[in-house]
Amino acid sequence: MQSINVQDLQAMIGREDVVILDIRDKGAFNEFHFSNAISMPTTSLPNRLSELNKTTTYYVLSHSGRRSDIIAQFLSNEGFKAYHVIGGMKAFRQLVA
Repeated sequence: MQSINVQDLQAMIGREDVVILDIRDKGAFNEFHFSNAISMPTTSLPNRLSELNKTTTYYVLSHSGRRSDIIAQFLSNEGFKAYHVIGGMKAFRQLVA
């Protein structure tokens, strides 16, 4: 598993090959999300692994980065390419504020 900070992710947003896996709950996702983000709340993720592609790189985004660290590690152990977004959406919002 690898990590990426929000500054580097921000510079990449909009590229076709950047797929954000947003693991926040639906309410937080509906409040604000990136246009190319996939909503897959933590609680549903284990049952939805078949929806993910092992050739795609996923940037796992949670609220503060704690859960994304765990989920990115889980995905890596399952054979997926996953980056943990350090600081999560909270850090991103501070960056653009």
